[in-house]
Amino acid sequence: MHVLIFTGQFGMGHIAAAQAVQEEILRQEPTASVTVLDIVEDCFPQLHRLVYGCFGFIVNYCSGVYHMLNRMAGRYRCTPMKRTMVQKLDQLLYESQADLVISTLPLSSQYISAYKRTTGSTLPLYTYITDLDAHSEWIAPGTDCYFVGDESTRLQLLRRGIPAERVVVSGIPVRQAFQFQFHASSSPKEVLVMGGGLGLIPRAEELLSALDAASDLHVTVITGQNESLRRELTKSYPSFEVIGFTQKVAQYMARADLLLTKAGGITTFEAIHTGTPMCLLRPFLMQEEANAAYIEQQGFGKVLWDKGKEASEVLSLLRDPEALEDMKQRMAVALRSLDQTTPLDRFAETRRAVC
Repeated sequence: MHVLIFTGQFGMGHIAAAQAVQEEILRQEPTASVTVLDIVEDCFPQLHRLVYGCFGFIVNYCSGVYHMLNRMAGRYRCTPMKRTMVQKLDQLLYESQADLVISTLPLSSQYISAYKRTTGSTLPLYTYITDLDAHSEWIAPGTDCYFVGDESTRLQLLRRGIPAERVVVSGIPVRQAFQFQFHASSSPKEVLVMGGGLGLIPRAEELLSALDAASDLHVTVITGQNESLRRELTKSYPSFEVIGFTQKVAQYMARADLLLTKAGGITTFEAIHTGTPMCLLRPFLMQEEANAAYIEQQGFGKVLWDKGKEASEVLSLLRDPEALEDMKQRMAVALRSLDQTTPLDRFAETRRAVC
């Protein structure tokens, strides 16, 4: 069996989800051929660095523009260069002879859906929605099954007309390393600070200074691919353990008593799997707002909504063992409620139904 997983580097969450799905398929069927493809890089090898560079600049320095573009994308369905992409996908899918296509990126879901509509292909397309908010960009008419993080996401899809039998509430996928970590309390208290794959830790200077001043804490900061931020924090906070890109995020997360981070969908479910309570920096990207609301409603963590009170709220939570334990217990309950259906399970069910 040959499976293609399409993704892209618009934030590292989509890539991480694709890798997690790849791991799950190979765990279930070791002889399968599973290929992860960056749809932008693969179809536009000469332009992908420019595309991702512009995206990173907008997210880092022009979040207002990002919000505006996101809202426009929700109101007006526009898939740029659709004809060119359909031609490229036609060649790629013909050469690969894929049995199943999976997408962890709205753009690739739209392009593959356009390919199916144009060519009449019946190639199964499964889409993993990597945030709790089912933004309209995720809705592609050629999608045969949506894998979503929570019941609230499923209900959003149903309201948009997606049949219930096409939605599986499986949680946002995380890599195997996060699924086999067991949380262990530490002394002194361990705080892990993360800003996602791009290393974004916005407006947190006062909070970091308060953590630095607390003598009973050990603070680890992971800056991802943001090398300039790593150098800056290493210089400003010599007591911190500052780490750049690392493959050991699961281990750092499992040993932490509290995760201080952005409200990313992937990070949220990584923390749920490792049983790590969360404190969320005030969301500044649209999709993070829905993730933050979900975390707060489910009792998995606390959102730092009030400016100027972030430090006191974090320190207060760290000194409340009952609250931290309650968050861990709620995470464990949520994990047990997820549908364990995998893409291969779904593929097999569909084949049996056809026969």
